[in-house]
Amino acid sequence: MFTTCTETVSILYAIAFGAGDACVDVGAGSILAAFAAFMVLVVIAQFLARKLWAKLTQSQPHASPEPTMSENDHPFSDDPNYRDSAIRRSKR
Repeated sequence: MFTTCTETVSILYAIAFGAGDACVDVGAGSILAAFAAFMVLVVIAQFLARKLWAKLTQSQPHASPEPTMSENDHPFSDDPNYRDSAIRRSKR
């Protein structure tokens, strides 16, 4: 049932290249190395996903002409000396 191993490989090596007839080391170092490699891949995937999401959701600016005002086109005409003027001092 159990055979004698002539070669032992880490979990990370077994995932990347396959174990074949070799035994897989399930020690703490092997597990931590595989977990660290997994976390590095997750961080890289998140970085790429955020870059892609920012690029996809970025709105394209529309080129619209600026409105031009003529000499006779004023937004308002008001006398600043008038008591109820729109433009006046806050202290009276």
